[in-house]
Amino acid sequence: MRTPVPLGTTERLFGTLHRRMLDRGYEVPPWDRLSTDDLDAEAVEIARSAWAARTVAEYRSMIVFGELVARFGEVGLPLEVTTAASRLLSDEARHTELCARVADALGGHAGITLKPNDLRLHRGDLPAHLFVARWTTSMFCVGESASVAILRVLLADAKNPCIAAVLRILLRDEILHDRFGWALARLVLPRLTDDEQEWLAADLAQTFAHYDRAHGASNSDAEETSLPAGLGLAPARARSEAFHHRIDTVILPSLAGLGVPAYEAWLLRAEV
Repeated sequence: MRTPVPLGTTERLFGTLHRRMLDRGYEVPPWDRLSTDDLDAEAVEIARSAWAARTVAEYRSMIVFGELVARFGEVGLPLEVTTAASRLLSDEARHTELCARVADALGGHAGITLKPNDLRLHRGDLPAHLFVARWTTSMFCVGESASVAILRVLLADAKNPCIAAVLRILLRDEILHDRFGWALARLVLPRLTDDEQEWLAADLAQTFAHYDRAHGASNSDAEETSLPAGLGLAPARARSEAFHHRIDTVILPSLAGLGVPAYEAWLLRAEV
């Protein structure tokens, strides 16, 4: 089935290496148990759309990681950092493929597209150290860290054994990405000047606003009751609580401990 993300190759070497890197040491989801026969068509459509959107989001993450790694040399980061980051690229490829396969099983990728901005990062005139600091903070310290909390909620609500297996794989990788992100932050953020930390806080306010909107609690009881049972979705209220708990207990204090005016940025999100 056609996806917005380019999947599949006729070059045997690429396919062999791809499978070796993505499959080694990972459980195989029971795809034959991903059946929608007994589910309401509207509920399945909600789940299909969500998993198709996740396919694009995971592919976008792979691109962000790739562009970030490309500038590690300019910042003078140790070789070991680049080697470790290469693992994350293959993880995001795994996530893209898994989400695409779930979306296929639920009906496909209709309505979901890759936009030109999804295929590159806007660098502007940012020097390498600010580019790396910006995306380390937004993508890892906020995005990947919050993802750990959200995935735990989704997994707790997953009833289908195939969906649960996919979510376990995603969570396993995201926990590592979260650890990597904070280790990278400890390398790059303390190098910033006071003025650069203030600039980063202003940019961080926009990141916080984005994720707060994405994981904000719903006021609609209808939305809470119309979610398809067990297909990898969870009520907005539960996701919001998990996100805000992660913000309060991990993200804000950790960033503040690295010199970033994170609490000020969190308050500023309302003005973005």
